[in-house]
Amino acid sequence: MTDMLLTDFPVAGDANNVFPPLRPDQIAIGMPATPNAGNGHVPSSETNKALDCLTRKTNCGSCTTHGTWPALRGLMTWSINWDRFGGGSSRRTSTATSADEPCRYCCWGS
Repeated sequence: MTDMLLTDFPVAGDANNVFPPLRPDQIAIGMPATPNAGNGHVPSSETNKALDCLTRKTNCGSCTTHGTWPALRGLMTWSINWDRFGGGSSRRTSTATSADEPCRYCCWGS
């Protein structure tokens, strides 16, 4: 879905109604902090792979993206409180390896 937002796509299959691409700095992927925070929780190791694929084109597995977006805003978890409740697993993996990389697991919200 992030790849679609970074490129463009026809809305409801209508080639005359195309959703224009967003800039990478406009997109942050949202994920539940823990299984208790909501449906769709994915382990940190897998979400790191997805972010690596989108920002570096590494760890993509069978996924093929339409490009590489190092300026992608990052990944946020639903709630720092749920991360704290879950032992801080998201927070422990929240460091980017350089100032140019997106924030990983930014834990926005409350």
